[in-house]
Amino acid sequence: MKYFAGVKTVEELRKMYRVLLKKYHPDNGGNVKEMQEINSQYDDLFAILSEENKSDNQSYTQEENEQFKAIVNEIIGFNITIEIIGSWIWCFDCFQYKDKLKELGFTWCSRKKSWVWHSGEYH
Repeated sequence: MKYFAGVKTVEELRKMYRVLLKKYHPDNGGNVKEMQEINSQYDDLFAILSEENKSDNQSYTQEENEQFKAIVNEIIGFNITIEIIGSWIWCFDCFQYKDKLKELGFTWCSRKKSWVWHSGEYH
């Protein structure tokens, strides 16, 4: 896999996906064809990795994966700091986007002073 070489876990896959989106997303100067290839490779590797990790408590459903991809695609063009930890997406330095983040289902975490989103139950 050209874009995800060396990725061994779903968490690593998601972090690499965010990095690739920042670089290749059409809103950031990339092109649609390259993004389609990245999305295809992501989906293929996600299927493999989630199957390998089914015995762990960290398996992710296809629905959770689609929600995750949709959220990351929505926020990647924002001028904010994004941190991905498992199925959680943390957004820092994002006051100007708070209304949009609320619409996307993010909640404010006062302890970390950031907006957070996660799908399903805690993993």
